[in-house]
Amino acid sequence: MKVCCSRNQLMTAAASLSRIVPSRPALPVLNGLLITGEADRLVLQGTDLELSLTITVPAKVEEPGEIVLCARPFDTLIRRLPEGELVLAWNEITRQVEVSFAQGRASLETWPASDYPPLQPAPRELCADQQELVIEGARWKDIVRKVLFAAASQDVRPQFAGVYFEFKEDSLVVAATDTYRLALYRLPCGMSISAGLFIPVRALGELNRLLEDQDQLRVAWEQNLVSFQTARFCLTARLLESQFPAYERVIPGRDELRVEVERKALLYALERASLFAAPTDTFAVAEVVVEENSLRLAAQAAQVGSYLEEIPLAACLGAEYQEMRAFFNTHFLLEPLKVMDNQEISLGLNGPNGPAVYREEGEGSYLHLVLPVCRAGDGVS
Repeated sequence: MKVCCSRNQLMTAAASLSRIVPSRPALPVLNGLLITGEADRLVLQGTDLELSLTITVPAKVEEPGEIVLCARPFDTLIRRLPEGELVLAWNEITRQVEVSFAQGRASLETWPASDYPPLQPAPRELCADQQELVIEGARWKDIVRKVLFAAASQDVRPQFAGVYFEFKEDSLVVAATDTYRLALYRLPCGMSISAGLFIPVRALGELNRLLEDQDQLRVAWEQNLVSFQTARFCLTARLLESQFPAYERVIPGRDELRVEVERKALLYALERASLFAAPTDTFAVAEVVVEENSLRLAAQAAQVGSYLEEIPLAACLGAEYQEMRAFFNTHFLLEPLKVMDNQEISLGLNGPNGPAVYREEGEGSYLHLVLPVCRAGDGVS
């Protein structure tokens, strides 16, 4: 194999693939990247057996071939080389790949390409069991950012560490939950299909790093696999096998009290309230009180202090107005405000034991539900 390509393009590909390579692989060869020189391109592939990534880099291929290089030393070396053209050449005597640049060269140890496990197959041609969605990169990233942060952590609740994409009745419903909050985005898709895809958070995070706004993204799925393809890369992941909860059941049909408030005013107030957390706490807890013309935020923490702020309301709607108060994790109330677009937002409250519900109408219908924090005695827990 002998290939000439741009250092900058190779560096970008190597960095992306190094994130896919597992830190503790089941097989030593999974520490590596399968690199193939063919036609007018260099194809780099990596996998941890759950997630697979293929990236194509334009190249001048003098001698085609394939080899496996250890991912992280290769990535580190390419990042530290000067800009310009690089030559990757297989040395038959040393059984190494030589990386040549203007001022010198380096040699890297290899594995035979035959040792590398087969990657998860990405659907390329439509068949009876496969369906697909084609969408602009910028639009996809906007959809995902609305809900991704509400998904559970892989380390805490792996069965909820994903985003659920449900196609039904010409609409796409995108939902995520960690059982304390629920993000739900519904938008028309013009596709009369019925399907449910529970896509891992890690796959979606990597995809958003790779994806550029102008890309045309093809999302294809069949059985337990989903693939994301553009002209530059193909990312394939196994779908989560756990059942996404029946989210409709936790959404109030009608909120007890609904207020309209300026989004940025509430966002900045919650950012200030979030500072009042005890050193041993992960998040601050704030008391939310709605009075006739204002929303009051109060927070306090031992060894920190206390905080109080009143925010004027644009509207306060309820069949019979009464003061409403509840306790919430300020971080959970704050995050949805960062992805909402309208200048004024709608917030529903449902008593001390009911959820807070943000709603926003725009190109799609967005809902974010946050469960309250229960109090024990005179303290907040």
